[in-house]
Amino acid sequence: MDLEADKRGPLGNAEEKFVKKLNEISESEKLRAAQSKQRGGEIVRPIDVPGPLGEFEKAILDIVEAERQRAKYRQESGQLVRPKDSKLVGPLGEAEREAVDTINKIRDEEYERLRALRQSLEENRPMTASRGSPLALLESIFVVVFRAPELLIKVYDRVNELMASETLSKEDSKNLPYKDDGEKA
Repeated sequence: MDLEADKRGPLGNAEEKFVKKLNEISESEKLRAAQSKQRGGEIVRPIDVPGPLGEFEKAILDIVEAERQRAKYRQESGQLVRPKDSKLVGPLGEAEREAVDTINKIRDEEYERLRALRQSLEENRPMTASRGSPLALLESIFVVVFRAPELLIKVYDRVNELMASETLSKEDSKNLPYKDDGEKA
């Protein structure tokens, strides 16, 4: 902390922030004690004095008030409302909203990364990139092993479909772009 700001590392920066917070707390507590003395010994709450403890107390009060409102709404309507969807969005609601937004952003980025990875893998398949390599040979074997049954089933289905079909009538044959012998009409 005693080094210049440009020479200080993360630990020195953390120490400086910690010492500043302690000094702020100390000053606000001195002010609170002075105000308490002026009021004849009456307790002065941290929220009534500027400083970190007052900010902390205010945050806790905001959370409690927002949760009371949510509980009241649940009793009245019988519906459970998430903190981020409440009418009075408190610190918990804001934190939940930020967490959901962050998760959605990460999910979208990961889907985009997966899409790019798939595209890259499709464009750089060993079978197409380096035909003579051992990896290309291995891919060719796997493609044949996994796709051959699918191809055979499709051929079988098409043959059955053709066998079940009826022959074309003379009138329908006239509308074909080819004659019966395969030449263009």
